[in-house]
Amino acid sequence: MQKRNLLVLASVCVVLMLGVIACGQPVPEPPPPTTAPRMSPPPPPPAPTVAVASGQNGTGQAGGGGTPVDVGLLDIGGSGEYAYSPADMTFSVGETVTFTMTAETEFHTFEVDDLDIYVEVDAGDTVDFTFTFDEAGTYELICTPHSAQGMVGTITIN
Repeated sequence: MQKRNLLVLASVCVVLMLGVIACGQPVPEPPPPTTAPRMSPPPPPPAPTVAVASGQNGTGQAGGGGTPVDVGLLDIGGSGEYAYSPADMTFSVGETVTFTMTAETEFHTFEVDDLDIYVEVDAGDTVDFTFTFDEAGTYELICTPHSAQGMVGTITIN
């Protein structure tokens, strides 16, 4: 019986020692999951150079037809002076006008908020824009990046 008690005692000691040894060892981390590499979505198409919202006072579109008007978007050779050429324009109600806008060496905009006209022209680019004026009035023309430097004008519709 003593042999049996000794055997039980030895077994308990072995179990305790294995427990102490096991608790002192770091637990191995599972390997990171493997995933197939993700492909990036394709880039979006470039934004149009003409952004126009049709409004109650007229319709706007890029390109074609109408009375031609050349508009210079001037930054006068780095002088700090900015201007539309011409700055003041007059048209008749119902008249369709095709503006051809050319930016010199900087980005410009051609905006008439009350008519929902917004056209962007990058440096050195030319953009055509056709608009039919449906309502008489005098409208402010601005270049957002350069209005504080005097790049403003008017469009009068009779």
